[in-house]
Amino acid sequence: MIKELSNFNKRLALLNVLILAVFMPSLSIAGSEYATSGAPQKPATEEHAAKPMVKISYLMSRKAGMTREQFLDYWSNKHPAAGGEGSFEALGVKRYIQTHTLDIPERKAVVSVRTGLLPEFDGVAELWVEREFLEKEWPTEKVQDFIKKFYADELNFVDWSRSTILVSKELVYMP
Repeated sequence: MIKELSNFNKRLALLNVLILAVFMPSLSIAGSEYATSGAPQKPATEEHAAKPMVKISYLMSRKAGMTREQFLDYWSNKHPAAGGEGSFEALGVKRYIQTHTLDIPERKAVVSVRTGLLPEFDGVAELWVEREFLEKEWPTEKVQDFIKKFYADELNFVDWSRSTILVSKELVYMP
């Protein structure tokens, strides 16, 4: 339908949608479990998920003598292959995310009143694994062998004495 409209009418239709979104933010999208009111909502329960997932977050600091750029380059380009062929499948990883720290002036505004913070991490790796797989398979020798391969490679760029790992579940308040 939008293809059939003139450019003026297309812009007018989009403007109307934007106005509705701004002045009626409590409208929810059909089929959505979340209201779009702009305020955090009660989190969805795990019952609705296909299978309960666990998020493993590696909050990493680089080795001494390594620049952040060297750290990020190694991590992005070499480390994912460290476990060998099929390693992510063997670990049951459903999703893998790398979060790279930004060196931007706006960080000061983000940190603002929070004092006494630990030094910032250079990056965060997130692995998503089904909880049942984590419980049953991660203690096995096969999975532990892949973990050891990744750990051996991490010693090339991660200072684990200044890093940590979180094993968690997410509660989504705003999608």
